[in-house]
Amino acid sequence: MIRLFFIALFSILSLSLNAQTTDSLFVVRKGTSWSIKYVVKPGESAHMLAQRFYISDGVLEYANDQQTMKQFSTGSVIYIPVTIENYFSSKQTFPNKQEIYYHVGQKDDIGLISTYAGVTKAQMINWNNLRGNTLLPDQVLFVGWVKIMVYDTSSPLSMQVYPLYRRRAASVNVKQTIPGGLDTVYNRQTNNGLNVISEKGTAVFYEKTSKKNEYLAFHNATPKGSVIKVVNPSNGKFIYVKVIGPIPETKLYANCIIGICSEAKEALGVTDNKAWCELSYSLN
Repeated sequence: MIRLFFIALFSILSLSLNAQTTDSLFVVRKGTSWSIKYVVKPGESAHMLAQRFYISDGVLEYANDQQTMKQFSTGSVIYIPVTIENYFSSKQTFPNKQEIYYHVGQKDDIGLISTYAGVTKAQMINWNNLRGNTLLPDQVLFVGWVKIMVYDTSSPLSMQVYPLYRRRAASVNVKQTIPGGLDTVYNRQTNNGLNVISEKGTAVFYEKTSKKNEYLAFHNATPKGSVIKVVNPSNGKFIYVKVIGPIPETKLYANCIIGICSEAKEALGVTDNKAWCELSYSLN
């Protein structure tokens, strides 16, 4: 958990604070290597994606069936190979890279995942701050970095290869109110969202209600009273939570980056007691 926080901190500080955010990238096992399961966005072509992920058109075509490539369009699901050409297992100085993650399957073990990542079991354990070799189904693991061209790159050549695409804002019910007015506090703490740090990982929802009209949370990297914006990247829904203390050192919160009261599940569109989320909060 601490490891993932510093990875996020390093990434944020090495890029402009105004850079466009990117979705969390998850890999799946496909054959004997990783592949990113990717949903095609408006305006994207197969050639654009090949260039964006630093692979050839032929490698991309080979990783997908002919019918998928023939019907390539917005919303199509394609597999982007993670190869020796675009994968990092160490913090190299290549400017365009992003963390990749993996959902643990029922039959996965630390040895298998480490083999796919091309690292030792000890390194995988260290990356994810694990306690031993035990993994749980649906647990999220950080498994390395992939080369990826950012949307808002300042390189004229890159812009020709992959033009800027601005993601459509998620639809929001205008009648919806933010519990406790925490959005106002968040804007004050982050200078209206200009001075923020991002963190990605698993949120755990605990069964406890708040006496006030606000969502409460446990978080290790922010002081009590801080407000964190929590986004569910699978549907674009978001909330603001107020930190009441550090994450308790119990089994319930193993391998999570934040604990959130269960009242927030509906607002985030979550049904399980754990969910992948993206956090943003004040740098100070």
